[in-house]
Amino acid sequence: MKNFVPKFLFFAAIVLLFSTVTEPLLSYADTKPTKKFEDDFFFGEGILENLTYEDLNKLSDNELENLGVYTGEGAEEFNEEILDDDFDFEAAVEDLDISKMENDEKEEFLILVKETATISGTEEVKLLEEALIGLFDGNSETFNDLEATQEQLEEKYLEKLEFEEIALVSKVKKVLFGSDTVYAAKKKGKVAVGIYVAGAAFNLAIAGVVGGGISAVKNYIKKKGIKKAQEGLSRVVTAQAKKLKIKTIRGVAIATVIGSAIGFALNYGDPGTAIAKFIDGRDWYKNNGWIDITK
Repeated sequence: MKNFVPKFLFFAAIVLLFSTVTEPLLSYADTKPTKKFEDDFFFGEGILENLTYEDLNKLSDNELENLGVYTGEGAEEFNEEILDDDFDFEAAVEDLDISKMENDEKEEFLILVKETATISGTEEVKLLEEALIGLFDGNSETFNDLEATQEQLEEKYLEKLEFEEIALVSKVKKVLFGSDTVYAAKKKGKVAVGIYVAGAAFNLAIAGVVGGGISAVKNYIKKKGIKKAQEGLSRVVTAQAKKLKIKTIRGVAIATVIGSAIGFALNYGDPGTAIAKFIDGRDWYKNNGWIDITK
Protein backbone atom coordinates (compact mmCIF):
# COMPACT_ATOMS: atom_id res chain seq x y z
CA MET A 1 0.00 0.00 0.00
CA LYS A 2 2.92 2.33 0.66
CA ASN A 3 3.87 2.41 -3.01
CA PHE A 4 0.35 2.27 -4.39
CA VAL A 5 -0.51 5.97 -4.21
CA PRO A 6 2.74 7.25 -5.81
CA LYS A 7 2.48 4.61 -8.55
CA PHE A 8 -1.17 5.44 -9.14
CA LEU A 9 -0.42 9.16 -9.37
CA PHE A 10 2.48 8.51 -11.75
CA PHE A 11 0.28 6.33 -13.96
CA ALA A 12 -2.50 8.95 -13.94
CA ALA A 13 -0.02 11.64 -14.93
CA ILE A 14 1.21 9.55 -17.87
CA VAL A 15 -2.35 8.91 -19.05
CA LEU A 16 -3.18 12.61 -18.79
CA LEU A 17 -0.05 13.58 -20.71
CA PHE A 18 -0.69 11.00 -23.43
CA SER A 19 -4.31 12.05 -23.86
CA THR A 20 -3.33 15.72 -23.98
CA VAL A 21 -0.80 15.10 -26.74
CA THR A 22 -2.76 12.59 -28.80
CA GLU A 23 -6.27 14.03 -28.57
CA PRO A 24 -5.61 16.88 -31.03
CA LEU A 25 -3.94 14.41 -33.38
CA LEU A 26 -6.72 11.87 -33.15
CA SER A 27 -9.23 14.58 -33.92
CA TYR A 28 -7.72 14.56 -37.41
CA ALA A 29 -8.15 10.81 -37.81
CA ASP A 30 -10.91 11.30 -40.35
CA THR A 31 -9.24 14.26 -42.03
CA LYS A 32 -6.50 13.82 -44.61
CA PRO A 33 -3.58 16.26 -44.37
CA THR A 34 -3.31 18.68 -47.26
CA LYS A 35 -0.34 20.27 -48.95
CA LYS A 36 0.29 22.40 -52.00
CA PHE A 37 2.04 20.36 -54.68
CA GLU A 38 3.85 23.31 -56.24
CA ASP A 39 5.14 24.46 -52.83
CA ASP A 40 6.49 20.97 -52.12
CA PHE A 41 7.89 20.21 -55.55
CA PHE A 42 9.32 23.61 -56.45
CA PHE A 43 11.20 26.11 -54.30
CA GLY A 44 8.66 28.85 -54.97
CA GLU A 45 10.70 30.35 -57.80
CA GLY A 46 12.98 29.18 -60.57
CA ILE A 47 16.72 29.34 -59.99
CA LEU A 48 17.21 31.86 -62.82
CA GLU A 49 13.86 33.58 -62.48
CA ASN A 50 15.33 36.82 -61.15
CA LEU A 51 18.63 36.69 -63.03
CA THR A 52 18.95 38.66 -66.26
CA TYR A 53 21.26 37.70 -69.11
CA GLU A 54 23.42 40.62 -68.01
CA ASP A 55 23.69 39.00 -64.58
CA LEU A 56 24.60 35.66 -66.15
CA ASN A 57 27.33 37.29 -68.25
CA LYS A 58 29.14 38.23 -65.04
CA LEU A 59 29.34 34.65 -63.78
CA SER A 60 32.12 32.13 -64.34
CA ASP A 61 31.47 28.75 -65.94
CA ASN A 62 31.65 27.10 -62.52
CA GLU A 63 29.09 29.53 -61.12
CA LEU A 64 26.81 28.94 -64.09
CA GLU A 65 27.13 25.18 -63.71
CA ASN A 66 26.18 25.48 -60.04
CA LEU A 67 22.99 27.18 -61.18
CA GLY A 68 22.26 24.34 -63.59
CA VAL A 69 23.29 26.11 -66.80
CA TYR A 70 24.95 23.86 -69.37
CA THR A 71 28.45 25.14 -70.20
CA GLY A 72 29.83 22.13 -72.04
CA GLU A 73 31.07 21.86 -75.60
CA GLY A 74 29.04 23.97 -78.03
CA ALA A 75 26.94 25.55 -75.28
CA GLU A 76 26.61 28.84 -77.19
CA GLU A 77 25.96 27.26 -80.58
CA PHE A 78 22.46 27.45 -82.04
CA ASN A 79 20.62 26.48 -85.19
CA GLU A 80 21.61 29.31 -87.51
CA GLU A 81 18.66 28.61 -89.79
CA ILE A 82 16.54 30.56 -87.30
CA LEU A 83 18.41 33.72 -88.34
CA ASP A 84 16.60 33.59 -91.70
CA ASP A 85 13.71 36.03 -91.90
CA ASP A 86 11.46 33.39 -93.48
CA PHE A 87 12.20 30.66 -90.92
CA ASP A 88 9.03 28.74 -90.00
CA PHE A 89 9.02 28.78 -86.19
CA GLU A 90 5.60 27.14 -85.98
CA ALA A 91 6.71 24.16 -88.07
CA ALA A 92 9.83 23.84 -85.92
CA VAL A 93 7.68 23.63 -82.78
CA GLU A 94 5.44 21.06 -84.43
CA ASP A 95 8.52 18.95 -85.22
CA LEU A 96 9.65 18.79 -81.58
CA ASP A 97 9.04 15.08 -81.08
CA ILE A 98 11.66 12.88 -79.43
CA SER A 99 10.23 9.76 -81.08
CA LYS A 100 11.15 11.17 -84.51
CA MET A 101 14.65 12.38 -83.63
CA GLU A 102 17.87 10.74 -84.76
CA ASN A 103 20.16 9.50 -81.99
CA ASP A 104 22.41 12.58 -82.09
CA GLU A 105 19.41 14.91 -82.04
CA LYS A 106 17.89 12.99 -79.15
CA GLU A 107 21.10 13.17 -77.10
CA GLU A 108 21.31 16.92 -77.63
CA PHE A 109 17.64 17.38 -76.76
CA LEU A 110 18.04 15.38 -73.54
CA ILE A 111 20.80 17.79 -72.50
CA LEU A 112 18.26 20.59 -72.94
CA VAL A 113 15.72 18.63 -70.90
CA LYS A 114 18.22 18.27 -68.07
CA GLU A 115 19.08 21.97 -68.07
CA THR A 116 15.41 22.95 -68.18
CA ALA A 117 14.56 20.71 -65.23
CA THR A 118 17.58 21.81 -63.21
CA ILE A 119 16.84 25.54 -63.42
CA SER A 120 13.13 25.06 -62.72
CA GLY A 121 13.44 25.29 -58.95
CA THR A 122 12.92 21.67 -57.91
CA GLU A 123 15.05 19.17 -56.05
CA GLU A 124 13.26 16.40 -57.94
CA VAL A 125 15.10 17.03 -61.20
CA LYS A 126 14.82 13.43 -62.41
CA LEU A 127 11.05 13.35 -61.96
CA LEU A 128 10.64 16.60 -63.88
CA GLU A 129 12.98 15.34 -66.60
CA GLU A 130 10.80 12.26 -67.02
CA ALA A 131 7.68 14.42 -67.18
CA LEU A 132 9.17 16.72 -69.83
CA ILE A 133 10.40 13.79 -71.89
CA GLY A 134 6.88 12.37 -71.89
CA LEU A 135 5.43 15.74 -72.87
CA PHE A 136 7.71 15.91 -75.93
CA ASP A 137 7.67 12.22 -76.91
CA GLY A 138 5.13 11.15 -79.52
CA ASN A 139 5.14 7.62 -78.11
CA SER A 140 4.15 8.80 -74.63
CA GLU A 141 0.62 8.87 -73.21
CA THR A 142 1.22 12.45 -72.05
CA PHE A 143 2.51 13.77 -75.39
CA ASN A 144 1.39 17.40 -75.82
CA ASP A 145 -0.94 17.03 -72.81
CA LEU A 146 0.25 19.46 -70.15
CA GLU A 147 -2.55 18.73 -67.70
CA ALA A 148 -1.94 14.96 -67.87
CA THR A 149 1.79 15.62 -67.48
CA GLN A 150 1.13 17.60 -64.30
CA GLU A 151 -1.17 14.90 -62.91
CA GLN A 152 1.36 12.16 -63.62
CA LEU A 153 4.13 14.24 -62.06
CA GLU A 154 2.09 14.69 -58.88
CA GLU A 155 1.34 10.95 -58.72
CA LYS A 156 4.99 9.96 -59.13
CA TYR A 157 6.07 12.53 -56.56
CA LEU A 158 3.58 11.16 -54.04
CA GLU A 159 4.76 7.61 -54.76
CA LYS A 160 8.34 8.71 -54.11
CA LEU A 161 7.39 10.34 -50.82
CA GLU A 162 5.50 7.24 -49.73
CA PHE A 163 8.43 5.01 -50.65
CA GLU A 164 10.92 7.15 -48.72
CA GLU A 165 8.89 7.33 -45.53
CA ILE A 166 10.32 5.61 -42.47
CA ALA A 167 8.19 2.61 -41.51
CA LEU A 168 7.35 3.96 -38.06
CA VAL A 169 6.36 7.38 -39.38
CA SER A 170 4.25 5.70 -42.04
CA LYS A 171 2.45 3.59 -39.44
CA VAL A 172 1.79 6.57 -37.17
CA LYS A 173 0.50 8.58 -40.12
CA LYS A 174 -1.87 5.79 -41.12
CA VAL A 175 -3.20 5.45 -37.56
CA LEU A 176 -3.66 9.15 -36.99
CA PHE A 177 -4.51 10.49 -40.43
CA GLY A 178 -5.24 7.68 -42.86
CA SER A 179 -2.88 6.54 -45.58
CA ASP A 180 -3.48 9.13 -48.30
CA THR A 181 -1.83 12.50 -48.68
CA VAL A 182 -4.01 15.02 -50.48
CA TYR A 183 -2.88 18.28 -52.01
CA ALA A 184 -4.88 21.34 -51.08
CA ALA A 185 -7.21 22.51 -53.80
CA LYS A 186 -6.73 26.10 -54.83
CA LYS A 187 -9.51 28.00 -56.48
CA LYS A 188 -8.78 27.29 -60.11
CA GLY A 189 -10.42 26.55 -63.41
CA LYS A 190 -11.67 23.17 -64.58
CA VAL A 191 -8.62 22.96 -66.83
CA ALA A 192 -5.50 24.39 -65.20
CA VAL A 193 -1.76 23.72 -65.10
CA GLY A 194 0.89 24.93 -62.65
CA ILE A 195 3.00 27.88 -63.76
CA TYR A 196 6.33 26.13 -63.14
CA VAL A 197 5.40 23.06 -65.17
CA ALA A 198 4.10 25.30 -67.96
CA GLY A 199 7.20 27.49 -67.71
CA ALA A 200 9.46 24.46 -68.08
CA ALA A 201 7.51 23.38 -71.17
CA PHE A 202 7.89 26.85 -72.71
CA ASN A 203 11.62 26.93 -71.93
CA LEU A 204 12.16 23.52 -73.49
CA ALA A 205 10.29 24.54 -76.64
CA ILE A 206 12.46 27.65 -76.95
CA ALA A 207 15.63 25.62 -76.42
CA GLY A 208 14.49 22.93 -78.84
CA VAL A 209 13.83 25.38 -81.67
CA VAL A 210 16.93 27.49 -81.00
CA GLY A 211 18.97 24.29 -80.88
CA GLY A 212 20.65 25.01 -77.57
CA GLY A 213 20.11 25.97 -73.96
CA ILE A 214 20.35 29.23 -72.06
CA SER A 215 23.76 30.21 -73.45
CA ALA A 216 22.62 29.49 -77.01
CA VAL A 217 19.40 31.50 -76.58
CA LYS A 218 21.42 34.41 -75.22
CA ASN A 219 23.78 34.20 -78.21
CA TYR A 220 20.86 34.03 -80.65
CA ILE A 221 19.30 37.16 -79.15
CA LYS A 222 22.63 38.95 -79.45
CA LYS A 223 23.12 37.99 -83.11
CA LYS A 224 19.53 38.46 -84.27
CA GLY A 225 18.83 41.63 -82.32
CA ILE A 226 16.38 41.91 -79.47
CA LYS A 227 13.35 43.04 -81.51
CA LYS A 228 13.65 40.32 -84.15
CA ALA A 229 14.45 37.70 -81.52
CA GLN A 230 11.35 38.71 -79.58
CA GLU A 231 9.22 38.24 -82.69
CA GLY A 232 10.64 34.80 -83.41
CA LEU A 233 10.56 33.44 -79.86
CA SER A 234 7.08 34.86 -79.29
CA ARG A 235 5.97 32.68 -82.20
CA VAL A 236 7.73 29.69 -80.64
CA VAL A 237 6.01 30.05 -77.27
CA THR A 238 2.65 30.80 -78.90
CA ALA A 239 2.91 27.69 -81.07
CA GLN A 240 3.90 25.60 -78.04
CA ALA A 241 1.02 27.00 -75.97
CA LYS A 242 -1.46 26.16 -78.73
CA LYS A 243 0.07 22.70 -79.02
CA LEU A 244 -0.68 22.30 -75.31
CA LYS A 245 -4.27 23.51 -75.85
CA ILE A 246 -3.69 26.95 -74.30
CA LYS A 247 -5.35 29.00 -77.03
CA THR A 248 -7.05 31.89 -75.27
CA ILE A 249 -6.87 33.58 -71.88
CA ARG A 250 -10.23 35.02 -70.85
CA GLY A 251 -11.16 35.39 -74.50
CA VAL A 252 -7.87 37.01 -75.52
CA ALA A 253 -5.83 35.14 -78.13
CA ILE A 254 -2.76 33.51 -76.59
CA ALA A 255 -0.58 35.11 -79.29
CA THR A 256 -1.61 38.54 -78.02
CA VAL A 257 -0.93 37.62 -74.39
CA ILE A 258 2.49 36.14 -75.12
CA GLY A 259 3.33 39.02 -77.45
CA SER A 260 2.81 41.35 -74.49
CA ALA A 261 4.97 39.21 -72.20
CA ILE A 262 7.91 38.36 -74.42
CA GLY A 263 9.70 41.72 -74.26
CA PHE A 264 9.97 41.50 -70.49
CA ALA A 265 10.53 37.74 -70.35
CA LEU A 266 13.52 37.67 -72.69
CA ASN A 267 15.52 39.82 -70.31
CA TYR A 268 15.76 36.83 -67.98
CA GLY A 269 17.46 33.45 -68.02
CA ASP A 270 14.12 31.75 -67.32
CA PRO A 271 11.77 33.30 -69.90
CA GLY A 272 9.30 30.41 -69.79
CA THR A 273 8.41 30.96 -66.15
CA ALA A 274 8.19 34.72 -66.67
CA ILE A 275 5.68 34.13 -69.47
CA ALA A 276 3.71 31.59 -67.43
CA LYS A 277 3.47 34.03 -64.52
CA PHE A 278 2.39 36.80 -66.90
CA ILE A 279 -0.42 34.58 -68.19
CA ASP A 280 -1.39 33.66 -64.62
CA GLY A 281 -1.79 37.36 -63.87
CA ARG A 282 -4.41 37.67 -66.60
CA ASP A 283 -6.45 34.47 -66.44
CA TRP A 284 -9.69 33.59 -64.63
CA TYR A 285 -8.11 33.38 -61.17
CA LYS A 286 -5.22 35.81 -61.18
CA ASN A 287 -1.88 35.03 -59.58
CA ASN A 288 -2.99 31.76 -57.96
CA GLY A 289 -0.02 29.79 -59.30
CA TRP A 290 -2.02 28.16 -62.10
CA ILE A 291 -2.70 28.94 -65.73
CA ASP A 292 -6.48 28.66 -65.73
CA ILE A 293 -7.40 27.64 -69.26
CA THR A 294 -11.11 27.41 -68.44
CA LYS A 295 -13.14 28.97 -65.64
